[in-house]
Amino acid sequence: MFKKAQISAQTHLYRSGEPFKTGAVILDLSKVNFQDSPRIPYFEIETNDKETNLIYKMQKDDVVYGLGETLGALNKRGKIYQFYATDDPLHTPDKKALYGSHPFMILDGEKSFGLFIDYPSEIIFDIGFTHKDYIKITIFSKDLDIYLFECDEKLTIIKEYFALTGKPYIPPKWAFGFQQSRWSYFSEEEVRYVANKYRELDIPLDVIYTDIDYMDGYKVFTINRETFPNYEGMVKDLAQKGIKVIPIIDPGVKIEEGYHVYEEGKMNKYFCVDKNREDFVAAVWPGLTHFPDFLNSDVRKWWGRQYKIFTDMGIKGVWNDMNEPSIFYTPTRVQKLFESLEKAKVEENELGQKLSLIQEAIKNIPNNREDYKSFYHKLDDGTLINHDLVHNLYGLKMTEAASEALKTLLPNERPLLLSRSSYPGLHRMASIWMGDNMSWWEHMLVNIRLLQSLNMMGFFYTGADIGGFGGDASPELVIRWMQLGVFNPFYRNHAALNTRPQEPWQFDEESLNIMRDTVRLRYALLPYTYSEYMNSVKESEPFIKPLSFVFDGKKEKDIEDQFMYGNSLMVAPVHEQNKKGRYVYLPDVKWLNWTATKFEERNMTVYKPGDYYIEAELSQIPLFIKENNLLVLTEPMNYVGEKEITELWIVGLVTSQAVYTYYDDDGLTYNFAKGEFGHLKIEILKESNDFKVQVEKEDPKNMIKVNKIHFEIYDESGNVVKKDMII
Repeated sequence: MFKKAQISAQTHLYRSGEPFKTGAVILDLSKVNFQDSPRIPYFEIETNDKETNLIYKMQKDDVVYGLGETLGALNKRGKIYQFYATDDPLHTPDKKALYGSHPFMILDGEKSFGLFIDYPSEIIFDIGFTHKDYIKITIFSKDLDIYLFECDEKLTIIKEYFALTGKPYIPPKWAFGFQQSRWSYFSEEEVRYVANKYRELDIPLDVIYTDIDYMDGYKVFTINRETFPNYEGMVKDLAQKGIKVIPIIDPGVKIEEGYHVYEEGKMNKYFCVDKNREDFVAAVWPGLTHFPDFLNSDVRKWWGRQYKIFTDMGIKGVWNDMNEPSIFYTPTRVQKLFESLEKAKVEENELGQKLSLIQEAIKNIPNNREDYKSFYHKLDDGTLINHDLVHNLYGLKMTEAASEALKTLLPNERPLLLSRSSYPGLHRMASIWMGDNMSWWEHMLVNIRLLQSLNMMGFFYTGADIGGFGGDASPELVIRWMQLGVFNPFYRNHAALNTRPQEPWQFDEESLNIMRDTVRLRYALLPYTYSEYMNSVKESEPFIKPLSFVFDGKKEKDIEDQFMYGNSLMVAPVHEQNKKGRYVYLPDVKWLNWTATKFEERNMTVYKPGDYYIEAELSQIPLFIKENNLLVLTEPMNYVGEKEITELWIVGLVTSQAVYTYYDDDGLTYNFAKGEFGHLKIEILKESNDFKVQVEKEDPKNMIKVNKIHFEIYDESGNVVKKDMII
């Protein structure tokens, strides 16, 4: 059944049938040599005409990592996961599917390996749910590619996966600043007010989003000139304050005569079609719409050209949403609802039975699988393919259209590019956020786990909507989530229409002051965050890692609410209601504890490995700097690039020797790929009761403007030595 090809020393491809070319893999597979293979190592294979099953018997202590954007524990055992991109706004623990499809897993045990299934429609991973000892993976096809990574090292498996699918997306440096959004700021006046309020209150801010209400009747690539009469001027004025404006873009094109996007798409046959080759009709925000056929390269080019309306204004990025694609209803589905209502009326049923019929009919209206099976894509070679067979690619291909266009519209300029739906490969051109979460404490823990899982998939630049998107947030929840958000590469406060506003000034004065200090701390960490992010991309190693990816031991595998942020810093956020501290496990080495409130205050304590209860009042975040590693800080600013970074603070616990390589570039272009970046190699050597400090600068293009470094070096007793160095 399978053909086998060797991709690298540790990666093999097992192919069945004629798989659809998804674009997930960057390697040219046309010239690989296949040999017949009766089996796939580790797995028992079961097949029939409709599906392929992979079955693996787990050992008691096996841990399963990966699977990207899925709910549940970091260790994926004990649940069923469905990969079929789904717009589900209520992320309760029982949900099997979310917006993205990331069928890449790592099994960590006596036998360790990685597995990636490149198949663009539904896959079910039953990982010890039906039977606690068995993994059963069901692919509803016999046409698929399976990549097996045969290696004992988790980080090496991830390197192999990135070699296959590409290195992670690199955003502009300003995208690491704080960002504000709300569905919806209804007018230009409102957006300007929010921007001015941030500056008035001295809270750093780099980005404001305009959600769907900036559009004219929710028509994509239009602007409501009644409520946003001078959108271009707003973009220009906010840019002078150091604030970028990012608009939302949805794929549904409103069916309306005279609307240029609709007319062009219809004339050129750029929309998905139904079984009669008529343009498929579905409803989203604008009402009845057509969906662009993003699997066709001509359509992607056409769609990409539409972004020019925004780049001509000076906009530096876009936010692609609703691209699973989400379907509110179809005329066919509404007709079935009417039929159900009629049936409930004429049949002699009890009221409860009638209501049950009606409720079931309404429940089945949005995002119905039968609707996805009822439309088609026209590929470049002219063949039609049913959407259901390639469903998980829609968001990827929409984002590809934007990515390719922005390379032309913003030449040699890195855009901020987000997508809601995703598939492997999207991580090399853009990134994702975690979708429509809720203002629940439980979703803070979801945020922490997804940071780690999505980093394994290559989505380094990711995060959740701070404070929660749906529901009303308490000031305590927003504060604690803002603190967690400092360590989300994508750091955005976002809330839904008709929920309690959650900008920092919407609460009491104490909460405002805490949030201001928290955001300023994020900006103080910018040199470390950016340097570690860029080095992580270079080394193909997750920027955010579980403890078990850094330290050996059984206990580390049980810790899911602490994580490594770069190589030096472990974060242990408080994520439970009314808590004034938390239990923390410190593995293997000594740690320098900074229970942080603001950049200017650093009261440090040294801890040996072990279990501790760390007190953390509402204003405090428990942080831990790893022994013989260094943290790099700078003075906060109002926005990224407001001023050059000329001073650094280097903080660390040094018991023998610590070496840190600080990286910087222009933060805007791709010139780093041409060697236009700089390094500072910082070395601290402990000598008796003192420390020897050495800094070597390698910066041929003068990218690093630092001329002064302040050292705060702690010994194992917690004594600090402070030194200043001019470079």
